[in-house]
Amino acid sequence: MIQKLDLNLAVFRDDLYPSLGGGNKGRKMDYIGKTILCDQYDSIITTGGIQSNHCRAVAIFAARHKLRCTFVLHGDKERYNSESGNAKVIRLSGAKIVFAKEPSDISILMDHAMDDYSNSGFNPYYIWGGGHTMEGGLAYIEAIKVLKDYTVSENWHPDYIFLASGTGSTQAGIMAGLDKFDFHNTSVIGISVGRNSAHAENVVQEFYNELCSKYNIKNNMRKAIVLDEYLCGGYAKSNYELDSLSLNSIKDFGFILDTTYSGKAFFGMQKFIKENKLKGRILFWHTGGTFNFLAK
Repeated sequence: MIQKLDLNLAVFRDDLYPSLGGGNKGRKMDYIGKTILCDQYDSIITTGGIQSNHCRAVAIFAARHKLRCTFVLHGDKERYNSESGNAKVIRLSGAKIVFAKEPSDISILMDHAMDDYSNSGFNPYYIWGGGHTMEGGLAYIEAIKVLKDYTVSENWHPDYIFLASGTGSTQAGIMAGLDKFDFHNTSVIGISVGRNSAHAENVVQEFYNELCSKYNIKNNMRKAIVLDEYLCGGYAKSNYELDSLSLNSIKDFGFILDTTYSGKAFFGMQKFIKENKLKGRILFWHTGGTFNFLAK
């Protein structure tokens, strides 16, 4: 669903994606899940924060298909046990939870979980945090077909696409999809939710190139753009302006913007447009975040 806000701004409503709790992580997990079911994996290991949209989508998928699941989470354990939103969904899913004390412990704990399942006779599937997989990228290559159909029916073609950029696979998938469906004059601008620009852009650029190669898409040599000027202090951090935007989002725009992901991206987009006097038709890709908004 694409919603017009005014003459020059439209919103791709992935927050309304009708599966696994919605958002870009629901869309990605539907594609990752096809591999899991087709290849008869019976258990899943992945990682994320205590309010991870990705882990929520995986938790629902695993529960629906009666798969064993282990999450290696980073963040405050007491908050995880008390907050609503994604944390509540994960708790109710029946998944096994392991907490990492330090970020450097995450990969080790995930490897241990893989070994535990394998040694117990299971066939475990390893998912990188955020659904940063080829299948996750493919979900967004194919999502551009929806945008293509809209541009034809409405005679409205975006000059710029803005979105929240975390692990980078959504942004890279959109870039590759634009190549596949012949969007030659559309720029993609990611608003970082946690990483610095140099690191984020490198990850997006490499994954975009890999997706084009994997799925035989003519690479138009798009340059990854990820802005880190609007981090508001870092991942899951906010400030007064962003808090106000989020709390007023329902009455101002008719949809929810959380402060961790889509709200931060919308906030950054508004700032960037104003600061750079940006002209043209703009599409904001709403990647979700409703459960984060409802967490506290």
